Amino acid sequence: MSREQLIWGIHEGRHGEAEELALDKGRISIGWHAMGDLSKLGPDRESFKNAVAKTFPEYKAGAVPVQAGQLYRFVHEMQPGDLVVLPAKRDRRIHIGRVDGHYEYVADAPNGYRNQRNVIWLVDLPRTTFTQGAL
Repeated sequence: MSREQLIWGIHEGRHGEAEELALDKGRISIGWHAMGDLSKLGPDRESFKNAVAKTFPEYKAGAVPVQAGQLYRFVHEMQPGDLVVLPAKRDRRIHIGRVDGHYEYVADAPNGYRNQRNVIWLVDLPRTTFTQGAL
């Protein structure tokens, strides 16, 4: 049985601080620099939950699985060939791309966006192409 192609919604920083990396260099990323190299964690959700709880003891118990799940999916569930949708702040366009690589930890990445994947951008569309609900 083949795996269905997934579509991932991504944001490159609360204020778009990682959009240059994504759009100009073809590298989608998530921050979480305090977590270190996520490939060193066990390949299961429990390992990610434990690491988030240890790294961020101030998080409420209900927030830990949500945050850990985001990290786990970026590392283990996202696959080459999946689509990504990025609503960019810098140009107010919706960028659609295809994941073109596995998870990588880039220790010297700008702004702490060390957890990365390659992406090939396919198209970008004006935000007005989409309904408010879709946005």
